[in-house]
Amino acid sequence: MQSNKYYILTSLISLIVFSACSHKDDFCEEAPNISNIDVNIPLKDLTDDMIGSDTQNEALEFIQKHPFIADYFFERRRYGQDSIVAKNMVNIFSNPAYKDTLYQQVKNNFDDFEGLKSEFELAFRYYKNYYPEVVVPELEIVLAGLQKDLFVSDSLISIAADYFLGPDAAYVPNGVPEYILMRYEKEYIVPMTMLLLTQKQNETDQSDQTLLADMVFYGKSYYMTKMTIPCTSDSLLIGYTAKEMEDINKNEHIIWANFLENDLLYETSHFMKNKFIGERPKTFEISQECPGRIGIWVGWQIVQSYMKNNPDVTLQELMKNSDAQEIFSLSKYKPKG
Repeated sequence: MQSNKYYILTSLISLIVFSACSHKDDFCEEAPNISNIDVNIPLKDLTDDMIGSDTQNEALEFIQKHPFIADYFFERRRYGQDSIVAKNMVNIFSNPAYKDTLYQQVKNNFDDFEGLKSEFELAFRYYKNYYPEVVVPELEIVLAGLQKDLFVSDSLISIAADYFLGPDAAYVPNGVPEYILMRYEKEYIVPMTMLLLTQKQNETDQSDQTLLADMVFYGKSYYMTKMTIPCTSDSLLIGYTAKEMEDINKNEHIIWANFLENDLLYETSHFMKNKFIGERPKTFEISQECPGRIGIWVGWQIVQSYMKNNPDVTLQELMKNSDAQEIFSLSKYKPKG
């Protein structure tokens, strides 16, 4: 059964959880030759048009030209009237603090967005190497007044550039914790997006509600994402600090022992499972220093071990395999340390 867990997009994307940097060199060095795969992603930069929509008439004209942006990023359906959405846009884009400060940071940080376009094109070249039928979407750059981060579908990737300026921006989204905000920088955009896009390849048995099944599901997702960006360091993907990554690699055996000793692998309580795979600053049940979402990181290690110990299994076969117990058993996973 194919998973229905993909394309869930919120400002706090709890799925954006990846692993440490111990496997970067192997993945990069073993990356397939993609020289014969050509990808051109159409880029539409709407930021100048949006920052120029600082009168009611200009904002209304923009809404009529780009109804999806009004619907998704400015919640037109919630307000019901274009005039209300236009007023909200004018309040944002005519504000000197936004126009003269935050927008300038967007321009300085992203330049003309061609670098981001090139990163996406490289990722899709790898993606199409494994899944040639994949359709290349359009890339759209917008401003959202720090209200939403991005939208992803098969046909469109829409990035709110002002959301990805990181914790040092002049203004940051309200209510986003520091440990999550550190992931909202431009370097995270492509990994974040590819994780969401590739999850449609990830099949899962939804009748298996164990923590192990969730760990393997996420582990497969991150393994797949790594295949599309093989030379991106795992340290960038996980969003952990350098010290956290050093600690989890050094203490992997202790982390794993905790799962076994507390019979966590076959836990089905969502409350308990969320302690190990949910969005939290730390996994306090293991250690005051153990980063949150550690169960997802362990799941990735299990999947990597499975692929290493079963070299005849293709990426496509891995993603179609919904039997988490089989993957775990054949992984022969042994933590370092």
